[in-house]
Amino acid sequence: AKAGREREREGNKLRFLSKMRTATAATAIGRGQAPCHASALARTLASPPQRGHADVSLREKSRTVRMRMRMRRLVVKARASAEEKIDPTTGLPISDSDVVKKATVEINGTTWSYRYTVGESKKPTVVLLHGALSSSYSYRRVIDLLGRAGYDVVVPDWPGHGDSGVPAAGKFAFKADDYVHGLSAFLYKVIGKEKKFVLATQGFILGQYGMLYALRNADLIEKLVIFNTPLEAKTPLPGILQKVKGSEGGLFGFNNPFAKSDQGPLESVEAANYMQGGSPYFLDRDDAETYQDPFYDQAKRDAAQSMMKNVNYEELLKTLDEGFQRWRVESLVAFGTSDYYVDWETAIEWLDDKRTCMKFYTFADKMGHTVQDDYPERVAELLQNFCEGNDIQKKSSLKRTGDFTE
Repeated sequence: AKAGREREREGNKLRFLSKMRTATAATAIGRGQAPCHASALARTLASPPQRGHADVSLREKSRTVRMRMRMRRLVVKARASAEEKIDPTTGLPISDSDVVKKATVEINGTTWSYRYTVGESKKPTVVLLHGALSSSYSYRRVIDLLGRAGYDVVVPDWPGHGDSGVPAAGKFAFKADDYVHGLSAFLYKVIGKEKKFVLATQGFILGQYGMLYALRNADLIEKLVIFNTPLEAKTPLPGILQKVKGSEGGLFGFNNPFAKSDQGPLESVEAANYMQGGSPYFLDRDDAETYQDPFYDQAKRDAAQSMMKNVNYEELLKTLDEGFQRWRVESLVAFGTSDYYVDWETAIEWLDDKRTCMKFYTFADKMGHTVQDDYPERVAELLQNFCEGNDIQKKSSLKRTGDFTE
């Protein structure tokens, strides 16, 4: 039976990689970019120089250097673990193992996995929450940078995501209350009952559950940061999330009233394609595999399906909108403006009837839906400045007094 499960897992991986190559090429063509495959690059670098050029020897030397650098990166990459990123300039691994730690804790019979750092007591604790089909891995470099700056950082994998376990159906109904109560118990056990902290949340569904947690535990929130999270009902669920929910998306991502609901178990959850789809950048293959890997297991595919089936997206948005009209904690809504899932201007519209304790900020750099993965240095810098009460450089006003832009 174990060998059979391993064969099924390997088969799922091969099918995923095939789909990923096709989807990446299609995405590149749709965005006017030329898809780049390693085999094509190798053929290009290995091709003989064109005749009729005076700089043939120089080009040959340049080609040789590039090939050596590429081979060096491949060798180093093979030695690096999935937790390590490769610097594209030097080809050397960037490791966070000396600062970022990993641990697990049991919450109501479910294993919660989390990344954390141990910082200085005088600095606030920062809790970072990921969105649907993502994991704490998306914050890996942000955690490292904040940890080196002396912050206690705690970043859990939500149940059914990353390295966390799948809750038993009898104890966990996969509804908003279950996720919020689970997060409360997790933070109570890891941080403590009375300790206040800075909360940052991002993404669809789980990111919104993070906001719901903040509303119910405002006395524990020192400051709140909302990264690229859908806030208006006009923002539809991305097609992949709609598929997980059990219905195919219609034209431009809106619900298709004629679509048939799929009640059976999911054969696949395209987490890597989902992570790629909201960003203007190509997803590294190792990163794609890290996001996809949990969903090779049927139990986690079932958990994702239950999560999506039990969410009332429109009602959730309404609850958040009404709740944050009375919000009084210092907050920052920070958006990357190259998000292919969420239009950043909807955040400005959402803030129109909110208190001025909630500021708006846009990153000047090209950053998509998962800003922490697209440009972690900018995200860490913003979090540090906001935590420490430093002024965020203001170059132009947007639509609300007190809003920020780089």
